[in-house]
Amino acid sequence: MRTSPDRDRGILTRDDRDYLTGRKNLTDGSERNTRQRIRDRTRNALYDLEYLTTELEDRDVTQLVVDNGEQDKAIFDATEDLIAFAFRLCQRLPDSTDHSTDELFRTLMYDGIEKALAEDHQILDFDLDLKYGDPRIAEAEILEGLHKGKPLSLSQLREAVNNGYLDDSYIFRPLDGNGFPKNVDPKEELSHDDYRW
Repeated sequence: MRTSPDRDRGILTRDDRDYLTGRKNLTDGSERNTRQRIRDRTRNALYDLEYLTTELEDRDVTQLVVDNGEQDKAIFDATEDLIAFAFRLCQRLPDSTDHSTDELFRTLMYDGIEKALAEDHQILDFDLDLKYGDPRIAEAEILEGLHKGKPLSLSQLREAVNNGYLDDSYIFRPLDGNGFPKNVDPKEELSHDDYRW
């Protein structure tokens, strides 16, 4: 949900919003200056988030998320856009062999949550799996990996299990008539607790 472009100034002015949404045309020189101004303000706003995270009092944060005693849905919609923008920043980083977009974004999310919890000395334990792109391509890559015996990531294994790509032929060696893997001595597979005297 997009809030009104005519609201008070935030990072962007009303004219900035009109320019970005195509409601205002600018000359080449003016457009170049506007784009630079938007980038500068965005950069400085991102730097200011440190102060909002560490210095803004809890009662002020509560007043941001609660409107007349109820959750302010628009604030959480805007927060989704903040997360989406953070992901776009990760996507636009020049190609690097060190970190993929997913790894960088996961690190940002983890470190950001950890900063928020640090003051209360809370422990952070969460897992973030990112899935985007054409699901048919992802499925084909997983199936190819399974058929060729290539190593799969934990998220790929989870995807394979959840979508039924795996069956006994991927997990176990073929079984003999007694139900044991072929070419394996049953005594090697059983512990002493399995033997009944």
